[in-house]
Formats: sequence, structure tokens, C-alpha cells
Amino acid sequence: MRWIENVGRFVFGAECLGCGKPSRNLDPWLCPECVSELDRESTVDLSPGPDVYSLFPMRPLTRKLVHALKYKGVSGMATYLVKHSSSVRYGVVREDLSMLPKPLYFVPVPLHRARFRERGYNQAEKIAAALAVVFGGKVCRWLRRRTFVVSQTKLSKEARERNVAYAFECTLKEPPVSGTVVVVDDVFTTGATTSACLAAFGRGFPLPVKVCTLLYDEPASAAADFAADNQMEWDLS
Repeated sequence: MRWIENVGRFVFGAECLGCGKPSRNLDPWLCPECVSELDRESTVDLSPGPDVYSLFPMRPLTRKLVHALKYKGVSGMATYLVKHSSSVRYGVVREDLSMLPKPLYFVPVPLHRARFRERGYNQAEKIAAALAVVFGGKVCRWLRRRTFVVSQTKLSKEARERNVAYAFECTLKEPPVSGTVVVVDDVFTTGATTSACLAAFGRGFPLPVKVCTLLYDEPASAAADFAADNQMEWDLS
């Protein structure tokens, strides 16, 4: 019964989104032990490819937190993870983005309308907004999704590329005269989705373009990491 659950939370505390144990010291989602684990995971500077930055490796804890962001309506998790990233605070992301031509245009990878209706928000846009607050940039919806693609989870690198090829188009009519574009997504695996986004800008796009994601999931482990998720839910990079 709900009243018993509420009494239990009052006495023992709400459950930590990381370990699932009740705690009265959540901050507001993780217990102190999981916060320490998250901080340890964030100490590694990740660059999965040229001009690509990821804030955390894919680990059981970070996977649960991004799952909460995408499927449990915990939209504030985007800001929470950005703030807990050592790379954002003092690592390679902080160093590199501070040296890029300004202003910074954070462009979220768009969701298909059907996915947006299910979730109520685009998690990539929440991440972009959090990064824009930290680095003083702006969020720009310059990409539009043309097609609805199936989950990238169990696809090979070549299949991923085919799956998202020409999936996006650029809606920007006149490029800015200065600045840097940072394409933002939740997870980077093979780069198929973000590469399709970069292709949408075209070869003649005058501004430098970078990529920033919350997590990096190595392609070899991606299928195992996400096997429990709904086939149509995870739309990895």
C-alpha cells in the first residue's frame, strides 16, 4: 500500500538511484557512497575520437543514471551529471572548450516526434542546456530528425551507419560568422549518430564542429551493456 511505502521512506529514506538502498542522505538522487563512486568514474578524460569528448565511461552506475534521465523522467539528471564531471570542472573539456572560438553553440541531437511525446523532453537538449550554463554558450535547435530509426544497441558499426544515414537535416539558413558548434548527445558508441549529424551540416559549413556526450560506451561492450533495454528505446550515438 502507498501509505506504507511513504512511511518507509520517512523512516528509512528514499532509495538511491545508484545502489537502490534506502538512504536519508541523498543529494538528491545518490547516497554518499555512490556519489564517491561517480566522482571516481569522472576522473578519466575520455576522447573517443577526434574532436569528441565524453564526460563519463559507461559503467553500471552511470548507465543507471542515464537510464533515469531517459526513461524515468529525471530530467535534472543532465545538470547533475554535468556538474559532477571532473572533465567539465577542470579537465580536458574545460581546457579545450575554453580555448574554442566563441560563442559556443550547443546543438542537441534531435529526437523523433514519437520519442519526444513518450518522454516529454529531449535528453540531449537537457544536457546541452547544462553545458551552456557552465560554459556560457547557447542551445540551438539546428538539426531536425527526418526518419525514425530503430535502436542502435545490437547493430554492428556498419549497420549503425546505414541505420542513421541521412536521418538528420540542418535547419540553419544562414550560419553565424563566428563561434563553435558542439553537437550534444547522451551516449557515444561508434559515432554513427553524431557523424550523421555532422554530415547534415555539410562539407562547406564554416564553423568548427565538436561533439560532447555524457557517456562513452566501447563498441565491443555496448550490446552486453544494453541487452536488457527495450529494443526501440535506446538510440545510441
